[in-house]
Amino acid sequence: MKKLLAITLVLTLSTFSLAGCGSKNSETTDDTGPVKYTISTTDPKMKADTKIQKMISEKTGVEFEYMPVIGGADQAKQKYEIWLASEDYPDIVNMGVDNISKYRDGGALQPMEDLIDQYGPNIKKKFGKFYDLLRDKDGHIYSLGNVNLSKETPANVQGSFVVQYDVLKEAGYPQIKTLDQLFDVLQAYVTKHPTMDGKETIAFSGAGADLTYNNPSVNAAGLPDHGRFSIDSDNNVHVALTSDYTKKYYGFLNKLQNAGMLDKEIFSLNYETASTKLAQGRILAGFFPQWVLGGPESSLIAAGKTDREFAKFPLYFDENVQDHSNTVTPSSSGNNWAITKNAKHPERIIQYLDYLFTDEGQKLISWGIEGQHYDVVEGKRVRKEEVNNQIKGDPDYLINEGLASSNSMFSFGDGAKLDDGDYATPLTADAIAGNYDDATKDILKKYNKKIWADFLAKPEYIPAYLWQLNAPEKSTAIMKKMEQAWQKETPKMILAKTQGEFDAAWNSYVGQLDQAGLKNLEQMWTEKWKQYIEVYNKATQK
Repeated sequence: MKKLLAITLVLTLSTFSLAGCGSKNSETTDDTGPVKYTISTTDPKMKADTKIQKMISEKTGVEFEYMPVIGGADQAKQKYEIWLASEDYPDIVNMGVDNISKYRDGGALQPMEDLIDQYGPNIKKKFGKFYDLLRDKDGHIYSLGNVNLSKETPANVQGSFVVQYDVLKEAGYPQIKTLDQLFDVLQAYVTKHPTMDGKETIAFSGAGADLTYNNPSVNAAGLPDHGRFSIDSDNNVHVALTSDYTKKYYGFLNKLQNAGMLDKEIFSLNYETASTKLAQGRILAGFFPQWVLGGPESSLIAAGKTDREFAKFPLYFDENVQDHSNTVTPSSSGNNWAITKNAKHPERIIQYLDYLFTDEGQKLISWGIEGQHYDVVEGKRVRKEEVNNQIKGDPDYLINEGLASSNSMFSFGDGAKLDDGDYATPLTADAIAGNYDDATKDILKKYNKKIWADFLAKPEYIPAYLWQLNAPEKSTAIMKKMEQAWQKETPKMILAKTQGEFDAAWNSYVGQLDQAGLKNLEQMWTEKWKQYIEVYNKATQK
């Protein structure tokens, strides 16, 4: 989802990119006066002159100039490589582990550990037993992300299997826990409503290869999200793409297909095209995380089609599945900050970051300014109603105010609490429930729930997600070969007309992934994971 370089807790950067310009050196007059640093960002809308950033700058004496990097992943990689080769990079690079490791190996980064020892008491305090997880294998700390202090399921987390409200209404609001139960409910609805607004009703759809073939199979098996892998009780890593549960899920998609209930365009859909279809209201169900579903649901609400919104459930292969999918890790950071050798007075950057790790800093980056963005009511922070309305009406409001910025990545996490006992972020159960429309409140009431997170299993603490670790050398080339077979062969199973045809297609597919180097890939990742677990255990058992 992405920290230590060789053994890291940083989410791998996969879709960000850039265009841009080179760096300017940090500007300052002395060790105590105001200082401005350049910093990379993958969001071209990011601003350094917001209300909240100005207040943080007043507190710390540190200002920023953003160096936007925009485009696709390939362009991003090229830009970072150009910066590194020319040594014309920003004072601070905000990027994923693969790129940070290249900057480390290129001698571009300043180690942080001595600076944190001297200027980062709050950083060390908040990381606590997880602090040594920041260290690279050479003992240095080259980058910094957040520490996740949440001990409960964040109120904004929800299941990714989704079902239209109207489908549930017509079925009498059943408890749907398995894929077969979902199939029966969808089949009954489609039989009664074969078209919708003059177009064919789509019972089940997807949004790109991973969200169609991989993630839902892992989820239905009740497993933690280790991406395209699973990890057994002996810490051995297995490729999910050839697992028994993946075969089961392909069988479910095949069952939908043969019943005429699978989206005819499912193999060509991506996030954008799937979002367009979802916004039309014709898709009854599928596996759609909220980051895919958010925009389409807003469009449905705006069009008055609230009966076409989606309930968010966890669903399993059968009712005996033990759900271990709701997990918490030490860090949820997608990118880390690293200080390049171009930055003068790097201690000022650490002092800035240390302020963000205070409760005062946390309130500013997540809640905003008291009296402007939130009030304290009976000892609890409450976001102002006019702010909620602005967020709903203006997609750029959070960025323009500074409530969404590069600082936000250092949040202690939704569901975490500060020393005053109140939540670190505004995404509380009361706030989430208060922002639901009437249709959502009504359907949740039918299931005796307050928020969608109430459907989830209790959270479990795990050391990391596999995709948060720096990929082993040569593993990327193997995975690319496997991806080619995966995306080419999977439709054959889903389109199979008979069980024999399905089994033959599956066996051929597994053979091709074996030839691509599946066993070597599992061995590489097993070694990587066990190395990380050794470091994790040593760090956390002190």
